[in-house]
Amino acid sequence: MNNWSDTRNTSSVLLMINVAVSRGMSKQACLNNTGITEAMLNDSQAEIKAFQELKLIENIVDALGDTNIALEIGPRYHLTTYGIWGFAFASSPTLRAATEVGLRFLSLTFAFSHIYLKEEGELVYLYVDGDHLPEKLQRFVVERDGSAIVNIHKELFSHDIPVSEMNFKWPAPENVEEYERVFGMKGRFDQPKNCVVFHRDLMDIPLPTANEATRQLLINQCQNLLQQRCSRSGVADHVRRHLVANLDQNINMEAVAKLQCVSLRTLRRQLTSEGTSFRTLMDEVRETFALELIQSTNLTMEQIALRLGYADTANFFHAFKRWKGSTPNSFRH
Repeated sequence: MNNWSDTRNTSSVLLMINVAVSRGMSKQACLNNTGITEAMLNDSQAEIKAFQELKLIENIVDALGDTNIALEIGPRYHLTTYGIWGFAFASSPTLRAATEVGLRFLSLTFAFSHIYLKEEGELVYLYVDGDHLPEKLQRFVVERDGSAIVNIHKELFSHDIPVSEMNFKWPAPENVEEYERVFGMKGRFDQPKNCVVFHRDLMDIPLPTANEATRQLLINQCQNLLQQRCSRSGVADHVRRHLVANLDQNINMEAVAKLQCVSLRTLRRQLTSEGTSFRTLMDEVRETFALELIQSTNLTMEQIALRLGYADTANFFHAFKRWKGSTPNSFRH
């Protein structure tokens, strides 16, 4: 359900190759079956597809395994690595405003994780989710993207941000000290979700590089770049990706239009021109996820309905019968 045809420059793969080579892996082994050539790596204007970078990650994981290499790679992603996205992030007035810009234009980064924020009481939970990826790549991607996020915040404030918890889904590795070096704490393992927990007061800390005029200019440039990418890869693909990332957040068409940086009317017109609609795409995503959750998990139907963004289980049952002609329980049996 992810749009692996999105384009990106080669900065990220160059970073990963350099670290992998320092660990004893050859450059050719990194590039094997990716379709990325030496000439492309030497061309500052070259663009690759997201799936090509993901294949390179697979090559590194296959060759080097769980060696904490991602924790060495992540901190090498700087604000400047992300171009206008990084500058828009840094020019925001507060961490809250920066986070809103960062998540709004997340598809302009090199992240493969689904990243989202929840505020509950006095705490903020920043989730870095890799469940949509092949299992053997999940830890690498979450460690890389998570440590890159930490490094960005260090560059913004010139010091570590105090966090309350650092949670990871996988078992504790042998070299836990590496987590303490990168994240500022050893972390808790075998947890239900990958997330950072910190006090919500931090969200309103003024940023030292804030500049509202620059920020607005850069946001406009981010919008233009996103529009260019949408026109090349198709709006429907981007809508599907937003739905997948936010399905359990009761996302609606208005919210997706905001994420796409267009008006509701424009989004409706764009989807119509591609022969589809928001409701059709929502149905496709929900049906796909419903089948996967029913067949591969032990979640109750109530839990599945919530994950699919339904207000109550009855609506889920009605929709499933429309899709498959039977109830979810019958399908599972």
